[in-house]
Amino acid sequence: MKSTASASSKPLSAQLNLLAFLFFPVLGLTGLYVLQNPGNLAIWDVFGLISLGVVGVWRWAWFLLRLLRSRIYLHWVFPKWRRWANKVPVEHLPHVCLLVPTYKEKPWITERVFRAIAREARDLVHPITVLVSSSSDEENASIVEILKAEDPELKTVRLVLMTQKDGKRKAMADGLRELAQLNLPADTIVALMDGDSELAPGTLRQCLPFFLMFPKMGALTTDELPVVQGSYLFSEWFHLRFAQRHSQMCSDSLSRKVMCLTGRFSLFRAEAALHPTFAMQLENDTLDDWLWGQFKFLSGDDKSTWFWLLQRGYEMLYIPDVVVYSIETISGSFVDRAYQNMRRWYGNMLRNNNRAIALGPHRIGWTAWYSLLDQRISIWTSLITPGLLVISFLQGNWVAVGIISSWICFSRPLMLLLIFWGRSSELRPIHFPILLLSQWASALVKVWTLMNLAKQNWSNRGNQSISAEGSGLERAAKLGTSRFLLGAQAFSFVIFLLWLSGSLSPIWDLEGWWLNRQVVAQQMPLEIVEAIDRGVIPNDNRDDSAALQALIARLPQSSQVQINLPIGEIDLFQPVEINRSDIKLKGQGMSRTILQAHFAREAGEAVLSIQPKGEGDRVTKSTAQPVSHTAKAVVDKLRNVELSGFTMRQILPKSAVVAEYAIDSIYLRQVEQATVKNLHLERSGRNPLVLNSTQDVTVEYVAVDGSLNRGEIVMEDAVNTQTKGVTLPTSLSQGA
Repeated sequence: MKSTASASSKPLSAQLNLLAFLFFPVLGLTGLYVLQNPGNLAIWDVFGLISLGVVGVWRWAWFLLRLLRSRIYLHWVFPKWRRWANKVPVEHLPHVCLLVPTYKEKPWITERVFRAIAREARDLVHPITVLVSSSSDEENASIVEILKAEDPELKTVRLVLMTQKDGKRKAMADGLRELAQLNLPADTIVALMDGDSELAPGTLRQCLPFFLMFPKMGALTTDELPVVQGSYLFSEWFHLRFAQRHSQMCSDSLSRKVMCLTGRFSLFRAEAALHPTFAMQLENDTLDDWLWGQFKFLSGDDKSTWFWLLQRGYEMLYIPDVVVYSIETISGSFVDRAYQNMRRWYGNMLRNNNRAIALGPHRIGWTAWYSLLDQRISIWTSLITPGLLVISFLQGNWVAVGIISSWICFSRPLMLLLIFWGRSSELRPIHFPILLLSQWASALVKVWTLMNLAKQNWSNRGNQSISAEGSGLERAAKLGTSRFLLGAQAFSFVIFLLWLSGSLSPIWDLEGWWLNRQVVAQQMPLEIVEAIDRGVIPNDNRDDSAALQALIARLPQSSQVQINLPIGEIDLFQPVEINRSDIKLKGQGMSRTILQAHFAREAGEAVLSIQPKGEGDRVTKSTAQPVSHTAKAVVDKLRNVELSGFTMRQILPKSAVVAEYAIDSIYLRQVEQATVKNLHLERSGRNPLVLNSTQDVTVEYVAVDGSLNRGEIVMEDAVNTQTKGVTLPTSLSQGA
């Protein structure tokens, strides 16, 4: 009754988990719909937005391509192979040797593993050879008892017992050399497996035919499912990892190359596994690194065997319908164990990555070669989304936080649905946060490991460790170089993220630095004033015109002044007037600083007017602006005025009549030697730019749209006006 009830409740549990899981993409899609206003995208620099889109399309295209390849292999290519393999009589299957290094495993694990081996041996016609390399004679004796419990006379198993003293790699290499002395048949298949891997029924029977079908195949590996005791989170993390591995392996097998021959269980042709250089590389695999010198690999025996086959052009396959159970017992900190595992896994990957890429695409195939290259690229692309999320959060840019969070909630569950499609593992809501933490944490671990390839630790094997730091000055030089390169990479990536987010614009900032140098060289000093320090607070939906006007009115007359407008939306409920020379009003970029006018023509006919004092009757009708007590007498003309680096738009009420409500964006009168550049006059109302009685005015890289006069710049008695890179619907007009 108990088993029946459990079996019947499982489909209901899976359905409930799926319904709960679908909450995340629905929430994300809802958030994206609510924030779909194109104006929200102005939070990012236009070039950063384009770059972000290109990266996103590229990464998702690669993911979907791999998914498509995996489905083609899983549902079309492999089923045909399976039908052929099932037709191979069991009598024709080659002899099998199992090399099983085991080190102080828990007795119940050892019993499950070797009982499964004994059952597999009974399913074959020919006896199998099992070489066990354990930690002690006592452990070997217990293994013999387990095998005899299944086969008292060991008729189906030829048992060879060894003990290991110098680690797993040495034990495996010695075991292969021992097998090479046994005069095994030429077509023998050698299995390398861990002492905590349990074979599912029929594993050998289903795998061996493929060596007869594909003469160039040097090895194959199988699907895995976790059996974890001690940690629910660790178990679900492994279910997620094996689902991702399954999809990737199926895609890779379409090219008859896989990215790893897992040490849990993989089968090799004897011509490869028993070759002297195979055991030699397995025992003493080394890497010559430009920083750390030559050092030996501690773990990663599966990567060493994989590279040996890859180097010699062997084909490698993944058998998706055969499962090996990976048994794990977890005690202590889940975070510490997960971190140690990631350091070991990704260290092994990165230590082999460069030398595999160096083989070239013509030797290993373009798909496999690009997959190896992508392992390096994805280290950084995986950190773009969380990096932008952190930057937006620290800046208090809640619109950006909402957009990024909604995209994460929509895209990552969609990715999981595709990955778990058809898996026996049940998709659960917990997999969503585990995926995020796994992707982001693994990328950070890879960044650190890339600069510390020689530092190796294997906590599962007696807490072994290897380092090639050296001592004295050598150690200081190596560690110093490693830390400097790690810091330089991290700094460059942060700068890249700040550019993508619109918080930093290297071109603009370099230009500002150059202009500042030029100003410093002049006789008149340049005083830089941050408007945000004088009460001009962006994104607060409050009037900033009074604070900005007061700032302009109190500026000293004896020096050049540059007013730096802050990033964000600056709301103006009254017009702003500039009545002095030698002034620069500079934003932080067109998509980063936005002046929004919230008033009609009764308050003033232009958002920003630059003219000598006393000339403002045409433009400014409000008398509410503060007046400086130190202002000089009225002058005839203003000189050396510059406006740059912001967007200006008029916000019209829904019920407003545009023709009656619209005002000019910028009005210049009696001004000489002025520059208007890098502006976006958006929804500029009546006239985007009016030049009245001006001389030597330069208009550069100004984009105009949304005005009643179709974007024309109005010039009245304007002498020597120079334009460059102005985006206009029509040509300039020489009259009102």
